[in-house]
Amino acid sequence: MGIFAKESLVQFMAGAGCFSVVRVALHVQLTIVKTHNCLVQIQMLVLVILGAHLVANQHYHQLLSNSVKHAGGGLIFTGILYILSALLGFYSARSQNKFLLLMNFLLLSILVFLQVMFGGIAVGETTPYYSFAFQEACLTVSGYEQMSFPDQELCEKFFQHDNFAGMSLVWQSYYTKSVSDGSYRAMVLNFQKEHFCCGNGLPMHCVNDSRPFPSTYPDPVVWKQRRICDSKVASSYPATKECRVNGRCEYELPNGLCGANPVTSTSRGCGAYVFQKLSNEVAAIGAVALALVMFPIIFIIGTVCLCFKRRDEDVMPSIDFVSKVKIYIDG
Repeated sequence: MGIFAKESLVQFMAGAGCFSVVRVALHVQLTIVKTHNCLVQIQMLVLVILGAHLVANQHYHQLLSNSVKHAGGGLIFTGILYILSALLGFYSARSQNKFLLLMNFLLLSILVFLQVMFGGIAVGETTPYYSFAFQEACLTVSGYEQMSFPDQELCEKFFQHDNFAGMSLVWQSYYTKSVSDGSYRAMVLNFQKEHFCCGNGLPMHCVNDSRPFPSTYPDPVVWKQRRICDSKVASSYPATKECRVNGRCEYELPNGLCGANPVTSTSRGCGAYVFQKLSNEVAAIGAVALALVMFPIIFIIGTVCLCFKRRDEDVMPSIDFVSKVKIYIDG
């Protein structure tokens, strides 16, 4: 007769079952950690690329001030900090150390704040003080002439605003670079052709503005003051190499032969289209940075869950009891 203790069978079955549960739980946890690290690396890479684009494009700074460059640098800094978050998240999730989890929670909270702040700065700077439709009307001869006197006065305020100063800085850069760079010249000529515009400001409506450009903007590359008009005909702009009629020009720094065309009711400057194009690009970059905040928020939720999770729930239990039942088998 063979006698087997029932406790051996029970312990074997319970141990095997618990081991399988633990192994599945650890596998799931390891998968989550790997996914977390992968998403953090993607987040870091995207933020660094977005930030570098804001920092490298000088036209963004000329149009919207150096705040855009600083926001780009902030996104790069935030992206690099995600490396620390990835390392901290990996070790804290595997060890479930409460202190490390708390530190990762605080770090992720700071990163969310920084990301929202710098992304918000980029988006906020693109909001124009005057609507695009109003800018376009002020820069079109017929649109300006058909306005009431109060609206024309509002246009004059627009011409003195920092938004218009940014447009002028960008167009100065367009003008100087197109002189020495053929591909750049082709881009500017195509831009004028696409929007049926010529130069920056309202044709035949130069108003002298001796104020310097705002200190928060990059240095100008043509004129140190905001606007210079012809010394003899106040409404005309200074002559350029391609636009010289009686020693003056009816357009503000035109590129190509459009400056030789007589001013008509449909003639208009390109400033509003420059602002629309570049500001939309900056706004898109800022919006992507803000949208990516959803990932660190998910990481924060996961970190909080691990903080409140009992560490011993996925540890194999010790089966330590004495069975009083024995099984008798006839052999």
